[in-house]
Amino acid sequence: MEPEVGLVNAAELVAIFAVIAASNASGHPEFIPVGICLVGGLHFFPLARLFDQGQYTWTAVFLTAVALVGLAVLAAGTTAETIRTVVGLGAAVVLWASSFHVALRG
Repeated sequence: MEPEVGLVNAAELVAIFAVIAASNASGHPEFIPVGICLVGGLHFFPLARLFDQGQYTWTAVFLTAVALVGLAVLAAGTTAETIRTVVGLGAAVVLWASSFHVALRG
């Protein structure tokens, strides 16, 4: 594994903990799924290059889009459960599709 991959993953982990801490500290834990999805999506941009897997760019784009949809759902004033459902299912579909594509491609 390239050392850069470890750095990307470490940065993702730190950013996820920061999202959780900031969301809880501000009294808005409903932002946690949106923030984690955004961080997870953004971390696929450098991984696409590091693993030479161009489809990871699409994974990054779609996960980021799911996070933005989650933010819109949050702004609409829906429940935390709805936000978790929208973001969780959306992210699951993107990640399953990405892994399926990688498995088929070999």
